[in-house]
Amino acid sequence: MTGANRPWRVALVTVTYNSAPVLDDFLASLDRQTSTDWTLVAVDNASTDATREMLSKWRGPLHLIANDANLGFAAATNQGIVWARDQGFDAVMLLNNDTLFEGDFIAGTLEFQARNGAQLIAPAVTYADHPDRFWFADGGYTHARGGFQAWMGESLRDGPYWTADFAPGCALLVGMSVIDRIGMLDEQFFVYWEDVDFCMRCRDAGIPVTIIRAPTIAHKVSALTGGTSPFSTRMYHHNQMLLLRKHFGTVGTWLQVPAIVGKIAYRRVSGRDDSKTTALRLRTVAGALLSGKAEGAAA
Repeated sequence: MTGANRPWRVALVTVTYNSAPVLDDFLASLDRQTSTDWTLVAVDNASTDATREMLSKWRGPLHLIANDANLGFAAATNQGIVWARDQGFDAVMLLNNDTLFEGDFIAGTLEFQARNGAQLIAPAVTYADHPDRFWFADGGYTHARGGFQAWMGESLRDGPYWTADFAPGCALLVGMSVIDRIGMLDEQFFVYWEDVDFCMRCRDAGIPVTIIRAPTIAHKVSALTGGTSPFSTRMYHHNQMLLLRKHFGTVGTWLQVPAIVGKIAYRRVSGRDDSKTTALRLRTVAGALLSGKAEGAAA
């Protein structure tokens, strides 16, 4: 293919932080790829386990960026994007390392892009432990779940592809033209909500997310985070407030507070949270409202 139909040369940007438990499967998935015109850019946020050793021993096309501290997901991802842009790559694929995919994943995604010209592409995502069930197949925004937030649908639409307003950063192919137009991830978001902010900026710029039915990717949901922790709870709510303040202003943020507090209360009444977690959620929301600043603590 030539001209506008030439398949992209892509850098796969993955951020690692004590990722040894999932790396074997991730690297094995890369080893199966039929496409060869790509490089893995692994940005390690000061892992203390065997992550760096495993990456260094891998024989695939790799550029490793080894940080001395945990800079957060957004900042580390941006390091990978900057390197890829400097090296002349046409696109980056933001890719979680707790994912699994078949040998045609990269080739199939790039072939779709070459045929259709979409600049922002997300595959449908299944659960790794339930491959017949989708974790992500559609996305947008809602005010109906306790404050403004992104939503992910589990049902495929008709046809081989469709457009949406939101896709998670689990697997997201981004043309450099998108980066040049709207910028990289906002590093105020240490972790969580950075993908919501990025997709909202794309939407505002008239750049839709194109979701493809195939090839799919499987996600080991919460394989590394282990579910809810005090750190993830704090970062979730603090950055939720940061996103609201950024996109809706101070008044718009305060208008969301009753719904957010109501949802926190519902989680406590329904038994999903204990009193300690509920108190942490409320303190974090209050602190973020008063400061309006993002947290930057290491995990």
